[in-house]
Amino acid sequence: MKTTLFKTSLLCGLIFASASCKRDETITPEIPPSDGTEMTLQGGEGASNAVNAVYVDLSAEKQTSIARNSWHLGFYTGSEFRVIVNNQTDATALATEFTDINAVNPSNVDFSAMVFNQTAPSPALFDLLDDSLGRINQTAIAEISATASENRVYIVNPVLATTVAAENLWKIRVLRNGSNGYTLQYARLADTNFQTANITKDATYNFQFFSFTGGAVQVEPQKADWDFVWSKSMYIHFFQGRYVPYSFSDIILINHLASVQAAEVIFENGDFNVTYADFSETHLNQITLTNNRNTIGSTWRGILSAPFGALQDRYYILKDNDNNIFKIRFLSMGAGTTDGGNRGYPQLEYKLLKEG
Repeated sequence: MKTTLFKTSLLCGLIFASASCKRDETITPEIPPSDGTEMTLQGGEGASNAVNAVYVDLSAEKQTSIARNSWHLGFYTGSEFRVIVNNQTDATALATEFTDINAVNPSNVDFSAMVFNQTAPSPALFDLLDDSLGRINQTAIAEISATASENRVYIVNPVLATTVAAENLWKIRVLRNGSNGYTLQYARLADTNFQTANITKDATYNFQFFSFTGGAVQVEPQKADWDFVWSKSMYIHFFQGRYVPYSFSDIILINHLASVQAAEVIFENGDFNVTYADFSETHLNQITLTNNRNTIGSTWRGILSAPFGALQDRYYILKDNDNNIFKIRFLSMGAGTTDGGNRGYPQLEYKLLKEG
């Protein structure tokens, strides 16, 4: 259960004016999780290309909106030394043969593989994207080696596009900094001098985030303080007989690295016919929760064919990292003519089923 720390001073004796106050005592009250509410997520302007990612903490009735383009790299704070690129802007990372960042320039690297063509995508493009399932051991950038000479220079394209211009690319090299940190070398592709930044792991977060233009930046809340993120994000899509990279709007990814679990419940025309209103704690033994970060994904909404908008034949069960269990129903998202919502500002409601 999440708690809030505060201090309370013992009262000084009023009878003995000369008596001093005793030291403060720390009290840690337990704050019960929210019983549930309705929420409109603040995705911001842009409609299907909404500018923000929204991190949601159900137990605290809290949402945190962060500009999707506010960061370029995320440095993993767990036991492995891993670096992610920004899948909320469809970033890619291409390995070079170099270990000297100053030796890399537009004339000696071939970045044509970073060009995106949806109708005929390069199979190699998938290797330049982080894993769509969020598996930390399958990042586009190889695990950072303890042997410095094994860490190669990468080219990072902050956005996926049908054309790639050298002036928009960055080159990076990441080294380990002791047992609990990273050293980042970074520069524009054509630059002959690089900048350096040191990043220290903080286990209260999943990642420490960095912007090439702004330095260290706060993106995700502490890992105990969010359950899922709503955003536009790189995923995969079955298109013309094969899977292709696809930038999905309105995708919802659970905080799988912090042990959040979820399940989808489709109650119409299926074996499980319990509606959202009727679902209670007694039904939980019929539900299988999983740690797949894409459990909700894009399944909650329809945009390509009817029914459009937030689908009303399903809802979701989510267990947070404090073992509180909620049911969630999406009410609108602003797609089609019958949804009634505002694209970029999806509405949902949720209810506590079981306190952790």
